[in-house]
Amino acid sequence: MPAIEIDPEAKHNLRMNTIDGAFAAMSDNLSNPFLGLYGLSLGASLAQIGMLNAFPTLLGNVLQLPYGIITGKISNRKALIAVGSLWNRFSWLLIAFLPFLVKPELGVTILIVLATLRIVGATLGVPAWIAIQAEIVPKRFRGRHYANRNIIMNIVALLAVLFAGEVLALRYPVNYQILFVLAWITGLLSLAAFLKIKVQPSPKPSKDTSALLQAKHVFSLRNNKDFAFYCFAFFVWSLGVNLISPLTPAYFIQNLRGTESLWAISQSTAIVGTILCQRYWGRLTDVFGQKNIMVKAGLGVVLVPLWWFFVPSSLSTLAIQLWGGIMWGGHNLAAFNLLLEVTPDQNRSLYVGTYNALMGVATAAGQLIGGFLAEVIGIRYIFLISFVGRMIAFLLLSRVADSSGQRMGWKDLGYPFLRSRRSLQSE
Repeated sequence: MPAIEIDPEAKHNLRMNTIDGAFAAMSDNLSNPFLGLYGLSLGASLAQIGMLNAFPTLLGNVLQLPYGIITGKISNRKALIAVGSLWNRFSWLLIAFLPFLVKPELGVTILIVLATLRIVGATLGVPAWIAIQAEIVPKRFRGRHYANRNIIMNIVALLAVLFAGEVLALRYPVNYQILFVLAWITGLLSLAAFLKIKVQPSPKPSKDTSALLQAKHVFSLRNNKDFAFYCFAFFVWSLGVNLISPLTPAYFIQNLRGTESLWAISQSTAIVGTILCQRYWGRLTDVFGQKNIMVKAGLGVVLVPLWWFFVPSSLSTLAIQLWGGIMWGGHNLAAFNLLLEVTPDQNRSLYVGTYNALMGVATAAGQLIGGFLAEVIGIRYIFLISFVGRMIAFLLLSRVADSSGQRMGWKDLGYPFLRSRRSLQSE
């Protein structure tokens, strides 16, 4: 694709945005994929693993609505992001040394509390961050920028997960302490890069736009039909996905007899799939629009729990993870860009906060229901329930409004390859 000229300040912002994402990916992938395993090491049950994921998600995302209102009233949005990020990263230090700070019988309970409080800080700046993304990344090449950014982030994530796999082979709890301390350090480096992004202060809201009036406007279905249906479709999607997602590591270890190191390799395989497909999906989104790609890749995501239900061994999950990484890579890229399109420039942070709050309720509900169902019927059958839930959500997502006006058939998935071949033939 032809190069697009941008001014030096915009180029600086995009570079810092990518560096921020790289260090954030390193921090997240040294810690988040292994928090459930850490809970199992502390003696957590399957229901408690569900709580470990559900409570942080619920509280953190429900707070997105007031966070969105706060963001709309603060001109220095970077300061808000910095406060939340500092608490988020510092929490990993407390989690790392938890076995030395509390009695063993209290370990799991305190871990759930700390994980919940960590997310409260981590999500404080989310509405502001997404609003800033819409400002610093021009719409005409968002697909390309986020595809390239995601490639770098996933390469870093891959290296982080592979490194984590080696560290997990060390004795407990030193292995987890090393990972969580490194997550703290790299998280601070991520924040340092983000603070170098040059952002215009947000305009002060007019006197007649109170928080109540802003919220009433967001929830008005008559004024925001596209946004309302987008939220509803993703509410169902998130519910179906999160029935099983936090339980997958436990199923891998307990049912498939995998090891912690092999789980790290399995996670790495998913990241490889995401890396390999980012430029591919990025080109397709710029040509056919966000909704088309979200739906096409979404069908592949629907099939993931079905593959897990039939998988015969822990080693076989590598193929599933590769498939999932490719499909989730396209779906997430398009879904994020589509969110920026269905939210108006005015009060975007409040819209995003509303969306995240609804997703938090759906995610937490899915995780809690999945955790308790696993205690009754076993984890394996939760994969089938998740498959059915995702299929219902997929049918709803296929009806989300398409602002691109482009029609896309299944054969168009080969567009990037055909275009590359034509380019070579014309040279």
